Amino acid sequence: MNSKLKILIASSLALLATIFPQKISHAQTEETIIRRELIYVGVREDSYWFGSRNDKGEREGYCVDIAYALAERLSANQLDPIRVRLVTSTVQSRWDMVKSGQVDLECGPNTISAEREEKHGINFSAPFFITATQVLAQRGRTEEDVNAGKAMVGVVRNTSNESDLKSAYPEEQIENKFLSRQQGIEALADGEVNGFASDGTLLLGIAWAMNFDMEKDYTFITINQENGRPFCAGYGFILPGGKENSSWQRYINDFLANDKKAQRIQRKWLLDGLSENSQMLYDACTQES
Repeated sequence: MNSKLKILIASSLALLATIFPQKISHAQTEETIIRRELIYVGVREDSYWFGSRNDKGEREGYCVDIAYALAERLSANQLDPIRVRLVTSTVQSRWDMVKSGQVDLECGPNTISAEREEKHGINFSAPFFITATQVLAQRGRTEEDVNAGKAMVGVVRNTSNESDLKSAYPEEQIENKFLSRQQGIEALADGEVNGFASDGTLLLGIAWAMNFDMEKDYTFITINQENGRPFCAGYGFILPGGKENSSWQRYINDFLANDKKAQRIQRKWLLDGLSENSQMLYDACTQES
């Protein structure tokens, strides 16, 4: 991405650094991790750039690297290093994994909202990335086709993308039977649906992984709200909820804002070299209304 995006992200993290000072006292979650010398981190396998598997079957992505960087920071001044246990999470399981204590946090493309915090009994960290809902459609389709009822759009059920679609289009045009983005995009390739909705950056990652010809066969349609702005999404870590876990939330926000290694990992996976489409979404979501 270009320098404008990097400056905007850097500015928001710099603001966090003033809010969350570097020395924060440990509370229950941190003490538990240090006592067991192990941190459990939920990581997706279906989210290119965030958490996926490479050709060798190895986990890779922002969330994998950031988990080890967090363990390294937690290991400071400890006799033995904190080990990392990565646990596979899904769209459906991510909330309960955190709420039940199966993991200490879940890292993935999780859209931050107060409603989700209340519904699932969790906390979100500060945002580490911004994107928006788009439809990956067959080349030649337009937003007017969708608005005119000429296209069936798929989406993963119980996601913020589904809520966005329902705000913009009639329910009879929405197919929400899909349990994963890859399943929905495969249905698009097979002609079962005319488009598939998800966060634009994630759609592009899967399209690349499936060797889609984006120049010839497919296009992106940005869904807009009534005010003309996209349905934007800031991604945050899912953390245990409740006031008793507020110190862990502050610790994570401080880590994102101040840790140099965390910032390098963010640049590597999320800021450098992403597409013009991702840049366009970020600009649209951060411009003043």
